[in-house]
Amino acid sequence: MAESLKVLLIEGKRNVARCFAADLEKKGYSLKVESSGNKGLDALKAFSPDVVIINAASLRTNGLRLVSWFHNSLPGTPLCLIVAEDEPVVETENVNFFLRLPFTVQKLVNRLRTLENNSHKSMLIRGDLVLNPESRIAIYKNREVRLTPRLSDLLGKMMERPREVLSREELFKAVWDTDYVEDTRTLDVHISWLRKALEDDPHHPDLIKTIRSRGYMLKV
Repeated sequence: MAESLKVLLIEGKRNVARCFAADLEKKGYSLKVESSGNKGLDALKAFSPDVVIINAASLRTNGLRLVSWFHNSLPGTPLCLIVAEDEPVVETENVNFFLRLPFTVQKLVNRLRTLENNSHKSMLIRGDLVLNPESRIAIYKNREVRLTPRLSDLLGKMMERPREVLSREELFKAVWDTDYVEDTRTLDVHISWLRKALEDDPHHPDLIKTIRSRGYMLKV
């Protein structure tokens, strides 16, 4: 439940930025809002958050220094970084997920839901794609679905190596746990089901790409 998740939100008051404090309060989160990184660190003396959200778009920073501060102060606590539409994203393993403006508050809530009950410890997050292997819930953009065990395993395997071409034989062997790879049509059917579950247009997929004569690639 949202009420059980304690959120520390670092959010300034720049007029050009989208702010989320009021929206998160309406959603019922246990929310602590601070207007700067220093105030946020001071708040940790009395508030132990389950997740820290840094709305860098509302501050005069790209947020990376604040990410480092909170990562060092709260190792293991998930960090979300919100950046402006024109802000280049610098990849860092200390951020659990990036969100680039503009986006709906529901998209932020969907990300937070994946962190409830400490489920983030096994989460797979690649860009806009999130998978909880324990619950088999996948979220892509604003779409949330519960996958079958096989589809969850297949997606998880592809998320382990995003933007890499994985051969049909490699995927089939890993997901079906077999050395028999002479007929991989079953894999193709499951890829089709996965596209129908996640893609806006399964016939013209932008997430799971077919690489002719080679295999499949997760494009995130």
